[in-house]
Amino acid sequence: MSGLIFPLIVGMVVSFSLFICTNTMVGAIVNHDRYWSVLTGDQMVPPVRTDAMGYVGLKYPDDMSKMVYTVNAENIVNITGIYFYLEDKNQSGTVVLDFLKAEKDHKSNDAKIVNITSEGKTFGTLSVGGATKNDLQGRLKGKSIADLHELMVDGKIYISINTKDLPNGEIRGNSFVGMHRLFPDDTDIKWK
Repeated sequence: MSGLIFPLIVGMVVSFSLFICTNTMVGAIVNHDRYWSVLTGDQMVPPVRTDAMGYVGLKYPDDMSKMVYTVNAENIVNITGIYFYLEDKNQSGTVVLDFLKAEKDHKSNDAKIVNITSEGKTFGTLSVGGATKNDLQGRLKGKSIADLHELMVDGKIYISINTKDLPNGEIRGNSFVGMHRLFPDDTDIKWK
C-alpha cells in the first residue's frame, strides 16, 4: 500500500501542474516563494524510458538570499548527481547548481530518508538542504539566488537526476509550479 502513495501524489501534482501550466495567469504571477517540479524520464531530451520518477520542492525567503530544497525520487539506481541546468538553445544545458554539493546539515536527523529495495532501487528523500550564491557555478558563478529564481520563473532552468547508466540524466523536471498555485483559484473557473 505504501508503494502506491508516492505515485498517487506525483500523479495528482502532474495533473494539477498541467491544469495550471495551461492557465495564462501563471506567467503573470512571479512573486511565489515555494515551487514544485515533477521529474520523469519523458521530460529528458531525448526522452528516457524508465520507471523512475521524482519531485523537487523549493522555497525562497523574501530577501532571495538562499534557496531551501528537498529532492525525492523512487525506482532509481546508482545516482551520480542532482543538478540544476541553465538551458541553452540546443535543449541541453550547463550545470549551475550541484544539489549534492550544496547540501547543508539539517537540524533534524530524519530529514533525509533513503530506502533501497531488494532490487537495489532507491526511493525516498535523496537530498535536503539549502543553497546560497556561493553554491552557484558555471554561467551563474558570481550571480545571486535572485538571478537563479528569475531564470527558473522564465523557464530557463531545469533539474535532472543523473545515474551511472544514464550520465546525462534519467529523470528531469522542466517546469516549476508555484505552490500557492497548486490548486486552482475561484478566478480560474469559468462560472456560469
